[in-house]
Amino acid sequence: MSARIFVSIVSHLHHSILINLGSMRALAKHSDIEVVCRDNLPVEPLRLSCAKYGVHYVANEKTQGFAANNNANFLYCREKLGMSDGDFFVLFNPDLYIVEKSISYAIDCLLKGKDDFYVPNLLLDKEELMQDDNIRTYPRLPDFVRTYCFNQRPTMVCRQNGLPVDKDYWASCALLAVRAGLFQKVGGLDERYYMYCEDIDLSYRLRLAGVRFTYLGNMKAIHLRRRDSKRFLTKYFWWHVASVFKYSFSRKEILARKSRILERAKIH
Repeated sequence: MSARIFVSIVSHLHHSILINLGSMRALAKHSDIEVVCRDNLPVEPLRLSCAKYGVHYVANEKTQGFAANNNANFLYCREKLGMSDGDFFVLFNPDLYIVEKSISYAIDCLLKGKDDFYVPNLLLDKEELMQDDNIRTYPRLPDFVRTYCFNQRPTMVCRQNGLPVDKDYWASCALLAVRAGLFQKVGGLDERYYMYCEDIDLSYRLRLAGVRFTYLGNMKAIHLRRRDSKRFLTKYFWWHVASVFKYSFSRKEILARKSRILERAKIH
């Protein structure tokens, strides 16, 4: 039986951009793809849009962070939709614009490839002139300070001529694909992170498990990011600061320190 692809989308009042961009609709029309949209603050227009286009809509009873929501979607795919170890679990930000050509290319790569962890080439404009920083070198605490206080970019990577092979990288959870069995093995995302840095942590734990990502340079999507954490002293800023300290001072292990995926596995 060939692998299937399960796409996890979480809306934090992103219903307008999700409905208007059309990426969710474009993904859902493919027979190889199941799309699960979790509504963190449920709104009726998103529920109706999901029903119209065959997207599995899940309304939260209480708000959760990014890691908790995506782990919940993983369990939904496992328990309700029959996702198996060999299938792919895809994290997909609501602010991504993706065209049919890229979707078809991604399906072909994932279903025919042998690797377990794939990362695309995210861009910031439809002209493909500006790259998103969805792939970076691992940061140290001083790197966070240099980035936020001095607007320097010590961990950024230029990918114009491909991804340099002489460094270790982490990948943003804005868009990535991991085999379900591997995601389960490491416990998914660490729910100690409410928002931000959970992707650095995931990449690091996957590396500890002996897995590095395969870069798909020709698999492109446009990231219409807002960069809320750059707004000084907002709740997003403080969430980012808290996550930076958690990541910088936590002991690094393969398993997530807090994960409903691991808790559910203990029960069963």
